[in-house]
Amino acid sequence: MKRLFLLFILISGFAFGQMENFIVNDGQVQWQKVYETNKTFDEILKVVKNKNNIKITEQAENTISGEFKGLIMNYRKAGHTYMGTPIVLNETNKYYGLFKIEFKDGKYRATIRNVASEGMTMTMYGAGLGLGSDLDTTLETMVLNKKGEVRKGFAKVAGKIIDVTFIDLMDFNKTEINNDSW
Repeated sequence: MKRLFLLFILISGFAFGQMENFIVNDGQVQWQKVYETNKTFDEILKVVKNKNNIKITEQAENTISGEFKGLIMNYRKAGHTYMGTPIVLNETNKYYGLFKIEFKDGKYRATIRNVASEGMTMTMYGAGLGLGSDLDTTLETMVLNKKGEVRKGFAKVAGKIIDVTFIDLMDFNKTEINNDSW
């Protein structure tokens, strides 16, 4: 009986492992992660200002708020192929949303919300005719079903791709080498 219980816990952990950074509250989905850092608030602020797809809209004592746009989900870094990636997460679809970074000594918490796609046009050709449609989606429609529950299988592919992309976007601990005397 103990072995069966342990097996159940392990399987549950693998099935829902990628959901740890996603928060569902009243039909809204947010992504949130706490990072440990050796950088100061000013150093993180400088890194945020230098990112191309991030715009700061508000800055308080230990908080940075803003928006991002033109974000492409990195399915390759998540270990998936183009054919194994949902069409709304491939490189032809770009995303925008809001972020908030709250800083405390030695760590910061990044929150991403109101994520939606900029929309992509999908055209299918057959018998000389073209059928086109616009695909746009929100984080909520990718994560939640009609009952407001997390979709079965979300954590396995889409959840992992989104999680890896957001982790990469909000990780300001990386140091870029800027050496012009190569």
